[in-house]
Amino acid sequence: MINNNISEKYKALFKNTGIFAISNFSSKVLIFLLVPLYTRVLSTEEYGFYDLVYTTIQLCFPILTLGISEAVMLFLLKNDTNPTKIFTISVKFLLIANIFFCGGLLVNHIFNFSHLTNKYTLYILSFFVFYCLENVLFQFAKGINAVSDMAIASVFGTITMVALNIFFLLVFRLGLQGYFIANIIGYFVPCLYLIVKLKIWKYIELKIDKKLQHAMVTYAAPLIVNTLGWWANNTSDRYIVTAICGVGSNGLISVAYKIPNIVSTISGIFIQAWQISVINEKQKNKNSTFYADFFVHFNALLCLMSSFLILFDKPISKIIFGNDFFNAWKYVPFLIISALFNSASGYMGAILAADMKSKALADSAIAGIVTNISLNFILTIMMGPQGITIATMIGSFIIYYGREHQSKGEIRSKSYKLILISWLLLIFMSVFLIYFSNYIIVGAMALAEIVIYKKSITTVLKKLKAK
Repeated sequence: MINNNISEKYKALFKNTGIFAISNFSSKVLIFLLVPLYTRVLSTEEYGFYDLVYTTIQLCFPILTLGISEAVMLFLLKNDTNPTKIFTISVKFLLIANIFFCGGLLVNHIFNFSHLTNKYTLYILSFFVFYCLENVLFQFAKGINAVSDMAIASVFGTITMVALNIFFLLVFRLGLQGYFIANIIGYFVPCLYLIVKLKIWKYIELKIDKKLQHAMVTYAAPLIVNTLGWWANNTSDRYIVTAICGVGSNGLISVAYKIPNIVSTISGIFIQAWQISVINEKQKNKNSTFYADFFVHFNALLCLMSSFLILFDKPISKIIFGNDFFNAWKYVPFLIISALFNSASGYMGAILAADMKSKALADSAIAGIVTNISLNFILTIMMGPQGITIATMIGSFIIYYGREHQSKGEIRSKSYKLILISWLLLIFMSVFLIYFSNYIIVGAMALAEIVIYKKSITTVLKKLKAK
């Protein structure tokens, strides 16, 4: 009976994962395939500026909205709360965020801190508006069990974004302007689809539930620090490398992230489904064995994928990066490991969030912020752009370690030591590839990863086949 129960949990988890895969995987894959296009059409400086804009928007969104989107799905799934009240509160915070963001752009326009920002002000503002709206709508759709509608919206947005990128960059040769327009419309389309499909206007009222708003903000506010931790660990390096090494180096680092994003994409698809499973499981009973066992399998998938990407880093980079960006290959391996640690942190984060331990998430993020920013400056001055990747990797591990400690061993199992060994192997693979180009040792370590996780992959396949 217990085995059948666990098997059902696996099947439910993979069913949700499949839905999110439709939503995310197709979009990420298609956009990934565009890398050869914009690395050949845009200069390193142009792409570096766009990346800074996108990074800044990712940072401003949670801060200006007080992280309210983080509370939307959780409160819809955990509480018997009126969806209209929750969405109305989120809309209020979206409006406030847009007002403050406009104010920031106005200040830049008056004092001309950034000429390029002034040149693309309307594009940047439009990007922010639809980026924020899409984020909230997606969280709301998940919370009201409209996951399939969210997946369809995402696919529509991706097809639009890819088609317009090809159209504006290759046909009309609009350069950075066309890149902005294509991506803005790519965010607008899924918003429009969900607004119409879910009849979102029915979920808006003038009256704000102050008590519910206070509860949502109390939960979400500490997560701003958590978001800052992720930003500091994954994107603050863009500003630091630009300041120390120049905007061209930021372009290389930004492109280098495209290969690690494969790991982030795969894990992100799963973690979205994992969040729902954990919340549902926590409301029934606390089954730490399920969390620990599946962490081994989750990590197995990511480690095998990471070892493959590190082993074939240079050939992949040769294919997808333009000539001016090829040297980005040397920054990829440590960023892949960072993405792996981030995925492990995301796994732990879902467990802590389901327990409403937002402060625990914030504490681990603070440790990551301090570690990453400090090492970013020190290592970049000492090693150049490669220092950024090493600092990011260490900061990612610190965040994971903090969360694992806060969970009091919920993911610990007999195989936990093998997990740590597999992570060390990936680090050694990266060192021997970047500094020695020794493919024999790198290949041998990749085979060792397969040996370590052979049993785990077999176990997962058996569980999926179980009735």
